[in-house]
Amino acid sequence: MQLTSTASFVRYRRLQRGVSMIEALVALLVLALGIMGLAAIQTRTLVESRASNERAVAIRMAEDLNERMQLNSAVKFATPAPDPHPYVVTWGAAAAGTDCLAAACTGAQLASYDIQQWKTALGQLLPGGDARVFRSTTDGNQFGVLIGWREVQAKNQGSAGTSELAQYTDRFTVDTGVNGITCPAGLVCHLVYIRP
Repeated sequence: MQLTSTASFVRYRRLQRGVSMIEALVALLVLALGIMGLAAIQTRTLVESRASNERAVAIRMAEDLNERMQLNSAVKFATPAPDPHPYVVTWGAAAAGTDCLAAACTGAQLASYDIQQWKTALGQLLPGGDARVFRSTTDGNQFGVLIGWREVQAKNQGSAGTSELAQYTDRFTVDTGVNGITCPAGLVCHLVYIRP
């Protein structure tokens, strides 16, 4: 009887060879998948943190423009209000004007200098940063500041053939309520209304 149980035990051990190795490989696979999941979560968190920081910079830059407009008393208190307003600007680089730090400037020259300095700072702080400033159609003392920047997080093609970037920026389509003033394609925009 002893011989039979020993023989079956040996046969059982032969059948079990390699099972420990398979168990170890499955455990390594599960561990690897878990680590890859954690890495993906960390990467997404970093991307979202960067997007939040860029939006905070856009808000701060709108506040900066508001402060510049408030400090330009020659334009702020001009009656009647200048038309076109010197702080109204479209997309693209601002024209270089008089250096108001080196020489005395009129209100319009200071506005041109402010816009040029402001747009330069915007381009340095945000990737591809640009802005458009326009007057509100409902209140002449209110200005819309539409700040746009390039979001560089996604470049892959989605399943429908549209890029992930396009899918991402479509969520931030901004309607200013003014005809012809929209966020340019490929930019993420933030709209703020200010009243200097």
